[in-house]
Amino acid sequence: MELLDKCLALLKEKGADEGEVSLTHVQNEEMELKNGNIDLLRSRDEYYLNLNAIIEKKRASIQINKIDEEAIAEAVSELIHNAENSQIDEANGVSDQVQERDFNNCKDNYDPELMYKRLENFNKEVTAAYPDLVLEGAVLEYQKRYNYYRNSKGVNLSSNHDNYFFSTSFFGRRNRETSSMNYTGIALENLDEELYELASLPYLLRESVEHLDARIIDNKKFTGDLIITPDCLRSILYSLLSHLGNDMLIAGTSYFKDSLDKKVLDGKFTLKTEPVSDLLAIKDYYSGDGVVNRNDYIFAEGVLKNYLLDFYGSRKTGLQRGPSLGSNLVVEAGDKSIAEMVESVERGIILARFSGGQPASNGDFSGVAKNSYYVEDGEIKYPIKETMISGNLFSLFQNIMGISKDRINFGYSLMPFLHAKEIVVSSR
Repeated sequence: MELLDKCLALLKEKGADEGEVSLTHVQNEEMELKNGNIDLLRSRDEYYLNLNAIIEKKRASIQINKIDEEAIAEAVSELIHNAENSQIDEANGVSDQVQERDFNNCKDNYDPELMYKRLENFNKEVTAAYPDLVLEGAVLEYQKRYNYYRNSKGVNLSSNHDNYFFSTSFFGRRNRETSSMNYTGIALENLDEELYELASLPYLLRESVEHLDARIIDNKKFTGDLIITPDCLRSILYSLLSHLGNDMLIAGTSYFKDSLDKKVLDGKFTLKTEPVSDLLAIKDYYSGDGVVNRNDYIFAEGVLKNYLLDFYGSRKTGLQRGPSLGSNLVVEAGDKSIAEMVESVERGIILARFSGGQPASNGDFSGVAKNSYYVEDGEIKYPIKETMISGNLFSLFQNIMGISKDRINFGYSLMPFLHAKEIVVSSR
């Protein structure tokens, strides 16, 4: 792309030893459902230009959302100044995996009439089925994304793809009683299915109404089992994977330091990154460091197979660059039905949402169980409120009792239910 070539030339002219430039062009067509009406039809056309310069092993970065010559010249001037005043780091550099690749996954299936119909049907069905549910909002958008990357060592990458995205938030309300807010987001290749049938929405909507009758657990404190729903599992996995990325591995604080090809988690647990998966709507062909991503294992039957380092992290640690930076997570299905998992629980909870800070570096965590249920003697007893859980992130994944056969496809991840043990549950 000519614009990126000009940017690289300008960086070199102004004194950069190495440089890289990436441009993202996003075209959005958006419809919003609010207060029962589809009252927002909006088009957005946005540019994001990222410039990186390295001068004598000193690095700086800048992002702008304008692509005219004046804006670029001003940004380059600021960038060069910042690089000259940065710290020397021998690991600074740009990818030398020289290649020219163009990835195309555009379906060009924008259909505003169908978008309107799907949103309208969603509103009608949800309102009729759940009179005690309040739809805080719902947004359906069609997005076309063009990505371009160039660097001073000859790497030349580009991709273009389009998808639909649906997000919604909601809560239950009956008289003066309200349940906790819940939400979900889904990426789609097309609008073949009704929105209210997608991913975990059918049970999330039902749960929000059921939580109008939430209770405090009778047993004030106990150690029991935890069944984590697919929505909640995604967020918990991000905490786990933070130990595989740049920050913790460079600092030497990662729980998984020096653990490649070692069994570190339960043998039932297999996790892949699938940036170019046929199963998922979203594609992540290459990352901001100019390296093409690939499908591969992160954990295979509990064995750590790959870190998730980028190009800089790889140079800094001397370890291999990851197959991706952690995109498109796919947990391998297990052999249990959800009913079988519940039946095996003597006492515990089904965790649908967790509200708490990041776990400590040793994995200890505590927080509030939201939109969750109490389970006793193999039965779901009632929805719960004012309930805390605490435990250890790593112990949780080392004590897996079962993983469900069924998985939820969010378009950018594929998640099952996961049953673990030895979690402390306490209520007011």
